[in-house]
Formats: sequence, C-alpha cells, structure tokens
Amino acid sequence: MEGEKKGMRSIWYFVGLIMFAIGLVELAAGIYDFIFPSKVPVRLSNLHANIWWGILIIVAGIIYIIKNRNKYVGV
Repeated sequence: MEGEKKGMRSIWYFVGLIMFAIGLVELAAGIYDFIFPSKVPVRLSNLHANIWWGILIIVAGIIYIIKNRNKYVGV
C-alpha cells in the first residue's frame, strides 16, 4: 500500500529528539543563570556557555531529526 511505512524508525531520529530536549534544558538553565546570576563569582561566567551550548545542541538535534525523519529500519 502506498504511504504505509514498514519497520521502525532509525535510532538516529530518537538521538536527535533527545539532543533537542537536552539542548532545551541547557538553554533554559543558561537563561535562568543570565537573569539570576550566581552570588559566588565564577570565572568566565560572562561568556554564558550554557546558552551557547544549549543553542548548539538544539541545532545539532534538529539536524539529526530532519536528516532521519523518513528513514525506517526494516523488520
């Protein structure tokens, strides 16, 4: 039948979903840290690494999701 997919989704699709979720958590933590900075001085905290890493992980997750959204593994 046309349009029917057989098999399971590729594992890399789910890796992309997990990376996307982790990136969202990391970005949220970075934004929280930006709004409410720590009272203890942390070296290089002005670079806001959580925000940059969160964005990077989200982008990588989106790339994995897009590249593997239509790939299925046969049973």
